[in-house]
Amino acid sequence: MSEQDWQQSRLIPTSGISGAEEAERRATSALLAVMSAVKEFGQAITKPYGAPTTWLSTYVETPFKLDGKSYRPDGLIRASRGGKDWTCLVEVKTGNSELEVKQVEAYLDIARENKYDCVLTISNQIPAHPGDHPLTVDKRKTKSVQLFHLSWSEIVTQAG
Repeated sequence: MSEQDWQQSRLIPTSGISGAEEAERRATSALLAVMSAVKEFGQAITKPYGAPTTWLSTYVETPFKLDGKSYRPDGLIRASRGGKDWTCLVEVKTGNSELEVKQVEAYLDIARENKYDCVLTISNQIPAHPGDHPLTVDKRKTKSVQLFHLSWSEIVTQAG
């Protein structure tokens, strides 16, 4: 699937809520849609991670291949301004669902292969120290791609 076929995020997603996976899909789509529609909110979330100050383009479940395997990160955020392109893959967990090291490391590899800037995880997990990530990933995976984490409570604070 080419970039032109990526599905844009929607404020009111059309998927149902039949379980944790659907809840994550809806939460991701709504969050990313608001980030792209409310410039100040999108910037408050992405600027600390290196995004240029501009309107954001946001997508959900963008398909990628890695070592012959298919992956669909929950979201992708793109910002372009003055020749600077910034792209971030997003992995979201809601409720009590927890991030998985293998999945996040695969997304770091996908980001590296595509020359993306970072991977952002969002969950209810709280790291031990501000600025840390709740997972311990292979340090080699973050040499050319940064890994960031936001808790849902931090996002609610930004929205307030």
